[in-house]
Amino acid sequence: MISIRCIVKIIPVVIIAAFVIFKLKDFSEKSKAFFIQKNEIVKNIDEIKHSELMLNYTVSSSSLYLYKNNDTIIESIQTLNREVERLLSNKKFKVAYPSIYQNILEYKKMIKRKEEYVYEFQSYNSAIKNSTMYLTMLLKQFSSTSTPKPKLYKKHFVEAISIIFLSKNSIDKELVKNIDVNYFKNVKLKNKKLNRLNKMFTAHLQIFQTYYPRYNTLLIKILDSKTKNVLNNVDADIYRVANKKLEGIEYALTFLMGFILLFTLFVIGLIIKSERENVELNKLTNKLQETIRIDNLTELANRYKFDEDLQKEKHFGFYLINIDKFKYINNYYGTKIGDKLLQKVASILESIVKKNASLKLYRLDADNFGILLLERELLGLEGQVFKHFEKHEIDVGEFQFKISVSVAYSNITPYLENASIALKRVKKSSRVKFLVYSQSIDNKEHILQNILKTKTLYCALGSKQLVPYFQAIIDVKTEKVAKYEVLSRIIRDDGRAESIYPYLQIAKDNKLYSQITKTILHCSVKLFSTNKMPFNINFSIEDIMDESIMSLLNVIKEKEPEVMKQITFEILESESINDYNVIKNFITTVKSMGSKVAIDDFGSGYSNFEHLINLDIDYIKIDGSLIKNIHIDKNAYNIVNLINQFAHQSGIETVAEFVENREIYLTLKELGVDYAQGYYFAKPEKNIETKLS
Repeated sequence: MISIRCIVKIIPVVIIAAFVIFKLKDFSEKSKAFFIQKNEIVKNIDEIKHSELMLNYTVSSSSLYLYKNNDTIIESIQTLNREVERLLSNKKFKVAYPSIYQNILEYKKMIKRKEEYVYEFQSYNSAIKNSTMYLTMLLKQFSSTSTPKPKLYKKHFVEAISIIFLSKNSIDKELVKNIDVNYFKNVKLKNKKLNRLNKMFTAHLQIFQTYYPRYNTLLIKILDSKTKNVLNNVDADIYRVANKKLEGIEYALTFLMGFILLFTLFVIGLIIKSERENVELNKLTNKLQETIRIDNLTELANRYKFDEDLQKEKHFGFYLINIDKFKYINNYYGTKIGDKLLQKVASILESIVKKNASLKLYRLDADNFGILLLERELLGLEGQVFKHFEKHEIDVGEFQFKISVSVAYSNITPYLENASIALKRVKKSSRVKFLVYSQSIDNKEHILQNILKTKTLYCALGSKQLVPYFQAIIDVKTEKVAKYEVLSRIIRDDGRAESIYPYLQIAKDNKLYSQITKTILHCSVKLFSTNKMPFNINFSIEDIMDESIMSLLNVIKEKEPEVMKQITFEILESESINDYNVIKNFITTVKSMGSKVAIDDFGSGYSNFEHLINLDIDYIKIDGSLIKNIHIDKNAYNIVNLINQFAHQSGIETVAEFVENREIYLTLKELGVDYAQGYYFAKPEKNIETKLS
């Protein structure tokens, strides 16, 4: 028998022990929340690292390849800024890591400077690319001409070309100083053709020699590793704080376990070494030791234990298993039934895992389970999981559930993040139930998007949802509408107008490109045949080489000869143009019909001044990448000024795209640009009949 006195002594011990258990459980929940938060922050920082790496890659690609689209650079900058802002807007991050938060603020300033370098670099890169392309063409002309060439001139010519490509590929601005531009300025050549070639060659050597040093400096600054070092230091600081937190947990557990042990011994003494009481106390002690690592519902190892095992044990791969549409079961049957179903699923998975000692099962969160491979890589486990759930129903009280699961596998760390990416792909598919993570997963998604775009394009052409939109082109001097550019739009089912640009490659691949051009051409001719307003139509090399489209132009000439006089064909130069005689023939043909011709996106990197001279054109449209910052970017201002002067001296009028504010417009007016087009004046519109009448 236990005496009253003994019981009186036991009561405060029991109360204190219960308080300790409550605090330990609370401590466990807070610790779990801390590490979940830490993982989210680390993942965000990894996204920032990846985004900056992609920005460096796109800038490097733009410097190496002539035909690289600058839009990817802008998209990379936006993605990087978005990820940095997402991290800084995390209030828990600011509270938990105040010093690291300040480091990220400093990183943001560094990225802002880097962004400025990138935009400045784009301006220089455009001029450098243009000159490099033109010098390559001159080298080809120089080599192919049969005209006798002075040996000394030939030597200087080849040396200059070699230095340019060597300096560009080695990013060495010192090499450019070795080019003797004065030699080419002063050399007198007897052959007129060779002398004309030398003048063009000298002009582009001067451009390259002028812009390359700053171009080189900007590229080095952009690719500088200072920002990367900041993020690496941030990573180290986060793990240092987390380790301190983990050490605190271990110390607290050690203290609590010691405290509980002392109380256990005291209780054992008070209840006269009662064996039964001692066993119960030991069970309580074991439960306290495991509570932080065990899922309360399924009694499986939890996410914290999973993270711990990743650090302590060897591992070779990871399966992520998700119950399909579990939230619907929870919503319909209630959380009690849902919890019991989770317990049943946990038991089934545990029975599969127990057959192999090298596997370890976890409940990670909600309806997600994980299996860690400890000894060797083991593929095929998903088959056992699918087989069981396909053949058996699960009884939960009076209900029977026929459930299915989705499975993803990764043998590339970080396991959980990579397997989650693969699982998302599985969830988006109506057929795939299992997927192994690989770096090519994004390509599969790209293929799927192309399939959807193809379907959208076919539907648009079949249901007359491909329609023309019209954007006004303004006379800079009078600020009145001089003409309209016709743009293609797809009207989606929700009434939203979408640009045709993302669908152009799909159209080419599916032989639908000419249908787009014909549809827009028919609609435009029908609209403008009732008035005398000039309008611009975009034509690619594919349109020019398409006999059916040229036949259509002949039909329009016969039926609506006056409309042909209203049309300006905007030709976009690209790397797909191999024979400029085709372009010349097209220009000759449409001009004989009374039409005019413009070169589109001039200054984007591929266009060059020789084509302005050799092609009988009426307008050039200066690329928006040069226009959008012209009021604040001195380099863009100088380049546009050069293009505008060259065009006017050649009897060609100029049109500026992307005029988005009054500052840009006034700058263009100061330079003497003839026409302006952009959102400052008008957005593309579907219905302009009232404005034409």
